[in-house]
Amino acid sequence: MNDQLRIRLKGELGGQLSRFREQVGLNPRGRLSDDWDQEFGQRELRPKEQGQVMLKLWRYEDDDWMIALTYEQDPLPADEADGLRQNILDAATAVGLTVTAQFPAQTSQ
Repeated sequence: MNDQLRIRLKGELGGQLSRFREQVGLNPRGRLSDDWDQEFGQRELRPKEQGQVMLKLWRYEDDDWMIALTYEQDPLPADEADGLRQNILDAATAVGLTVTAQFPAQTSQ
């Protein structure tokens, strides 16, 4: 899988995890109470037969999160990826997360 977009987030999701996943369109995965659970949501944007594109939410520590958009063959069109990025940023703001890093870096409009 190749990276198209990664956003690192900081903050406690706790009771806001379901809200964040819903706003980003992620299917639930993992349990916050399990220290070893790392994947907390996923969304298939393109099926494997068409060169899979996936969006996944990962936890590294209780307050350290990363959401990644990956693809097998062809990335999402730039306008779709930009819209998805903005949706993620809006959802993060809504639940009180701070963006600590973005790849690729967001350019000013």
